[in-house]
Amino acid sequence: MKIRTHTRAQAGLESFAITDIILNMFIFFFISFSLVYTFNPTRESRVQVRLPQADVSAPAMPREPIEVTVDARGQTYLQGRPIALGDLTAGVGAVLAGDLSTVVIIRGDRSVVFDRIVQALEAVKKSGAERLSIAVEQKSAAPR
Repeated sequence: MKIRTHTRAQAGLESFAITDIILNMFIFFFISFSLVYTFNPTRESRVQVRLPQADVSAPAMPREPIEVTVDARGQTYLQGRPIALGDLTAGVGAVLAGDLSTVVIIRGDRSVVFDRIVQALEAVKKSGAERLSIAVEQKSAAPR
């Protein structure tokens, strides 16, 4: 008489232990990289803006230009510091300090509503600035 042996594949505790270790490592690396990205000093020092592209070259400027930035969320910054749009005229006027020939560069994210850029331009113009400029990125040469 033949005796049948039943061989069943059973999930052992080893597979659960390996799964637990892998999930813990995933959580550790996810949290670590999130913290590294969040507290990156180079990311905190500048406002991130994706500039539109154009075929232009940068002109030579005698004095350091004043930067007014409008980010993708529509928030306005003067020299990298947040400022309300209503306070922009006074803020630019204070930074100009009577030197109206200083270049004021408007850096606007390409996804921001154009009306927000126009409002920033109006506020800067009211401050008395004579030289206004809009920042763009140089287009990469398209292959022909």
